Amino acid sequence: MAYITNQKLFLSEIINNILPLSESLKILVGYFYFSGFEQIYKAIEDKDVKILVGLDIEVDLMNRVKEYAIINYKNNQSRASVRDKYLNSLKDAINETNLFDSIEKQEAFEVFLKKIQDNTLQIKKTLDPNHAKLYLFKTLPEFNQLNTYPGTVITGSSNLTLSGLKNQKEINHISREPNDFNELDKFFDELWDNAVEIVSPESKDEFFEKVVSKIWLKKLPSPYLIFIRVLKEFFTITEIEN
Repeated sequence: MAYITNQKLFLSEIINNILPLSESLKILVGYFYFSGFEQIYKAIEDKDVKILVGLDIEVDLMNRVKEYAIINYKNNQSRASVRDKYLNSLKDAINETNLFDSIEKQEAFEVFLKKIQDNTLQIKKTLDPNHAKLYLFKTLPEFNQLNTYPGTVITGSSNLTLSGLKNQKEINHISREPNDFNELDKFFDELWDNAVEIVSPESKDEFFEKVVSKIWLKKLPSPYLIFIRVLKEFFTITEIEN
């Protein structure tokens, strides 16, 4: 039995070490922020990934992403309204916070969009709030030892966020027992089948329309155009002064 506490080893390091031997990755978390995706994006670029999110994104008055409070929650929303609410909260989180204030983060987001386009990344939202955390790595056939090692399970307290994968103390248990993997893989699939589509091959156009087309990150001009604009402004001012 092994535990990961983000002290001697970060959960992000463990995940990136497991992924080269993995065919796919399924993730069930309360919260998914791009700060977490950034920690593993290079290792999942060629993997099939499913992310099942249990809670909504919220932004506080200081434009920081914060946790969603569950107090006597009863879900009376339609599946369409659950989808729209999550898409809007994702758009707001990108536009109103510093999620993409570095080149590395922007590169991670480009991989995120590429995986949506090539159908290797799907995201769903549980209909009711869910705070569970589960990472399922299905082993590549050439490494599964005649299917006696179907995969690796990590479960505990870490969300798919920078804090959960690296920055704060967590307690996560890692298991390579076939029974653990098979049982929790089935548990994930049951939740997945009943969840609300956020990003899928069928709904990716809606995601690009409602989120990507409305965020600042995809509206930045190229460095070349900025350079031309600076030259134009400079010489215009010079001509006026003369």
